Amino acid sequence: KNKKRKQIISENEEKLQKFLKENISKLVNLYSKWANYVAEINSVLIAFASVYGGTQNAAEVLATKLSQKGIKNIKMHDVSMVHHSFILSDAFKYSHIVIAAPTYNNGIFVKMEQFINDIVSHNLQNRTYAIIENGSWAPNCANIVKTKLENLKGTNFIEDKFTIKSTPKENQEEEIERLANAIVNDIKKEG
Repeated sequence: KNKKRKQIISENEEKLQKFLKENISKLVNLYSKWANYVAEINSVLIAFASVYGGTQNAAEVLATKLSQKGIKNIKMHDVSMVHHSFILSDAFKYSHIVIAAPTYNNGIFVKMEQFINDIVSHNLQNRTYAIIENGSWAPNCANIVKTKLENLKGTNFIEDKFTIKSTPKENQEEEIERLANAIVNDIKKEG
C-alpha cells in the first residue's frame, strides 16, 4: 500500500512540474492581471434585475445592438436568478459592466444592490460602467449606483445614465443606440 501511494504521489508531482514548466508564463500573466485588476475580456457584462420585464427588455435590446456592432463575448446575468458570486466572478473578467435595474423603494432593487455591494467590498477596480435605470414614478437608482461605485480606483462611466419608465419606448430607440455606440467606442479605444 505504502509503495503504491508513493508511486502515485511521485507521478502527480511529475505531472505538476510538467504543467508548471509548460504554463508558467501564462500563469504569471494571469496573476499579474488579477493582482492589478486588469480585465481578461475586453467586452461587456450586462447584469440586470427586472420586476416586470421592462428592464430585462432594455438590457436585451442593448445586448443585441452591441452584438450587431461587432462586440463579441457579451455576457448577461439576471441577478435575481443567478447567484451573485457567479456574476462577481464575471465582473472581474470583463472590462465593461452594464448595470440595469429598477428603482425599488427609492433605492436599488435588492438583488442588484447585493451585487453592487459585492463589487465594492471586493474593491473591483479599473472598470467602465454604464447604467440603465427603470422607474415608473421616480427613477433614482442610477444616482445611488454611481455613488457606490465612483470611489473605486480606475472607475469610469459611459454617459450619465439611460432612464426608462416601465418599458423602453419607441422614441427611446435613439438613446439606446447612443449608449451602444458609446460602449462600442470605449471598447475599441481600449482595444
